[in-house]
Amino acid sequence: MTISLVYMANPIYGGWVTFSAHLSLRYNCDLYKIKKRSESRKRDYGYGVFYQNQTIEDALKKDNIVITAVDKHHWQYLDKFPSKTKIVIHDPTELNGKGNVLRDLIHKFDIYVIRETMKTFLKKEYNVDCQFLIHPFYPYPKKDILSKGMNDFYSLSISRIDFDKHTDLLLDANLLIEDPNKKIQIFGAENRLYVFHKLKDKGFDKYWKGKYPKTLPMQYEDKDLLTNCRFVVDMSIIKGDGGGTQYTFLEAIYHDCALILHKEWVSKGNVFKDRYNCYVVGHTDDIGKEIADIINSPIDETYNNIVKNSQILLEKHINVKWF
Repeated sequence: MTISLVYMANPIYGGWVTFSAHLSLRYNCDLYKIKKRSESRKRDYGYGVFYQNQTIEDALKKDNIVITAVDKHHWQYLDKFPSKTKIVIHDPTELNGKGNVLRDLIHKFDIYVIRETMKTFLKKEYNVDCQFLIHPFYPYPKKDILSKGMNDFYSLSISRIDFDKHTDLLLDANLLIEDPNKKIQIFGAENRLYVFHKLKDKGFDKYWKGKYPKTLPMQYEDKDLLTNCRFVVDMSIIKGDGGGTQYTFLEAIYHDCALILHKEWVSKGNVFKDRYNCYVVGHTDDIGKEIADIINSPIDETYNNIVKNSQILLEKHINVKWF
């Protein structure tokens, strides 16, 4: 069966983009974007995926359409799709905003979500029944631990730098991490407003390495970013969401890194368990110290078991059947 993925959003980084790429790679789906004119050539989407620009009229001729993401710049096209077209809604913020057409037309579509919290949210707020499927994960080739083609970062952040990612907590932790080689190095696209108001006086520029190219695996200076990393720290807290996975989590697990997550995210579901398949912080008012204490501690049996147990979770994402 031919599946046609349609990405109807402007962002070129983040979870929407990564999700569309993994879905395309995992199931060998064609990917399209909606533009003013159709093109026969394919353009580089990133992560080893290519896409074609199509007019809305040409896109509607494709078989088995799945809208992988939509933002306000593409709301104008939503009413043109037939009823029961499949669409993925990733988090509650996508339904915010004055004149939100997606919200107004939500009962028209066949909704898919990637976390159970979203399924509950849509039922409670909009009386919408939707299909919950976990993130699909494409197991891309990676270098082994003995390869020279890898970086030597001990702890990393690979999320967007933004208010809901609480990157400031990582900088608090860096003040308390004793070994300079273990301090959290920060990668990702930045919200400049957040950087200005929350990070500029915390030494952000010292640890931010910029955006990483859209490759699988992630690269930095032509070397695999995560292959030799021990910890990936992600302090995501999204109102009305949480509990499940994000691609930053899955990529960390795939490279045998232990996750350090915020209690406010973990508590929204039953996927992650403290000291079983991740470390959880947020038990005190000094979260920076909690993060630092974990990174300062020697690698032990608990760490090794966390890495091992997290692989069980990843296998479910590799084997999930979206189509």
